[in-house]
Amino acid sequence: MFKDLLDRFSRKPAAADSTAERLAVELARPPSEHDIDRLMPLILPSALLRPYWPGPIEALGDLPFALTWAIAGDGNSFVYVTRTIEAHWDAAGIDWRARAMENLQRIARKDRASHEKNDEFGLPFVQVLLNEDAIGPSRLLLPGFFEDTFGEDYLVAIPEQTCAVVYRTDLTEEETALVDTLINECFEGGTEPMTRERFDPRRFWAV
Repeated sequence: MFKDLLDRFSRKPAAADSTAERLAVELARPPSEHDIDRLMPLILPSALLRPYWPGPIEALGDLPFALTWAIAGDGNSFVYVTRTIEAHWDAAGIDWRARAMENLQRIARKDRASHEKNDEFGLPFVQVLLNEDAIGPSRLLLPGFFEDTFGEDYLVAIPEQTCAVVYRTDLTEEETALVDTLINECFEGGTEPMTRERFDPRRFWAV
């Protein structure tokens, strides 16, 4: 039952030293060298909404999350957009927030979910967004993106920073137990747990 998904949470993360070194190299690059076609919106815990955050960050509506932006690198690494990078794009007249959403939509169309489970009629009742690009939860920012699969009656959760769960509300007892297990195990086993809380997907469309 989604064994490969749960196994991924038991893998050791990259060494902190190598990650820090890679980020230091990226941050030392001139703003003009950062590829805006790899810019993505990221959902983070609202606890990071602090003055010392190095770049643009804002509340995600009334949710317990924050929204920031980062440039995707190799090996699922990210360089957060700094005030310097933001100023460079603003000076060039680039609507970089819109570009980030366009980039997100492009990759999401090619890779929607990493796992799904069908009901007895062969229809998906849950999808897990633990995508290889490590920004599965960001897909929740796309208005109506999952309605073609779940209709308008579904809920979402972000139990871990790299994992989101999307599921129908008209579930059987067995299906409900599976969804609860997925959310709980992703929350408890993840390296960056977020919350077990479930949300109306429309609350993510404030962007």
